[in-house]
Amino acid sequence: MRIHSPNDATPRNASPRRVLVALWMNGVFGGDVIDGIHDELRDSGAAWRIRFADSDKLYDSSLHWMLRENVLDGVISYFHMPSQLAALRRTRVPIVLFGEHLADPAPAVSLPPLRARVDMDLPAIARAAADHLLSRAGFRSACYVESPFDHGWSRHRGDAVVAEFRRRGLDTRRFLHYGEPSPLDAPSGPDLDGLASWLRDIPKPAAVVAANDATADDIIRICETADIAVPRDVAVLGMDDNPVLCRHSEPNISSVHFDGRCAGRLAARALGAMMDGRPAPSRETLRYSCTPIAKRGSTAATPSIGEIVQRALDYIDANACSGATLDDVVRHCRHSRTLVTMRFRQMTGKSVVQAIRDRRLDEARRLLRETSLPADEIASLCGYESASTLSRAFAKATGLPPGAWRRVK
Repeated sequence: MRIHSPNDATPRNASPRRVLVALWMNGVFGGDVIDGIHDELRDSGAAWRIRFADSDKLYDSSLHWMLRENVLDGVISYFHMPSQLAALRRTRVPIVLFGEHLADPAPAVSLPPLRARVDMDLPAIARAAADHLLSRAGFRSACYVESPFDHGWSRHRGDAVVAEFRRRGLDTRRFLHYGEPSPLDAPSGPDLDGLASWLRDIPKPAAVVAANDATADDIIRICETADIAVPRDVAVLGMDDNPVLCRHSEPNISSVHFDGRCAGRLAARALGAMMDGRPAPSRETLRYSCTPIAKRGSTAATPSIGEIVQRALDYIDANACSGATLDDVVRHCRHSRTLVTMRFRQMTGKSVVQAIRDRRLDEARRLLRETSLPADEIASLCGYESASTLSRAFAKATGLPPGAWRRVK
């Protein structure tokens, strides 16, 4: 990559830089990083020929072949396997490494001499998480739940989150699934029974940060079976903002979205500088945080009974005669079906479905009383499929068919 400056005499039509980008590209963050790299290339006018390799077993052979054939000018890479690190140490090209395992003060093994490191700004991310959760007052405790499958990143996130909540004076607790860090293929898996017992015991209401969205989903499912209300008793914040987990969990998961685009820009800028012969930037200049946290159902303050029911009643009044259903009312209220139906019956003494039926019947009575419209037209205006459907519903409610009721009134 070339990042051109006014003093850069190299022509802009020089051969493209040949760069290996080795990421976990099936994740949200990896895709954001690649987008950030391309953003930086577009804005700088630099030209790269990018070769991709997932950070898995194929990475080793890809890197070795490219180095042997002398087809690389630079590398942007994660690493988590000893063989990958050994391959990187043999490189004679500039390299940018990033990943949360690099948050340690110094890696256990030596790294290539010409390198830069892109790291998370974990204290800033922890502050954003605490700000989001504590915008709702009244928590008696704050908690962090580790991932059961750990490569260090889960513990690093937890260290920052726990320190931030303790700094704010909260009773802060931490759940570890394991005694020692577990590999990704650990046969034991998560300690769900232990987590369930722990969630029952923590002081409530509790603000809970999960190591990632999969762990947040575990917490929500356990709370459902243990009769712990989310978010009333336990507000759950995930990390990674995986759209499949966050948007399809019930309730939807609020989550920290790491700023992968920023990370990609930083990595591309640093590698470009090193490939141009400039020194590697200091680690302190290559840190990224997170984007604003999207507020979803798992952390939203539970509204009062009146707020939910009034929103449902307003929607029913405006839309029942247009064919509105229970599902429509629940979507409009933006809370779970269980919460909406429970609180609606608690305040009104009837179900949402019955309220929709009553609104349609009220409108049918008004039209029968105030107009001379035929029954089939009234049925259509009130949300009934046909005049016979209206007649059956009307007779069941009033004891008279629509025509007879109109003559009496």
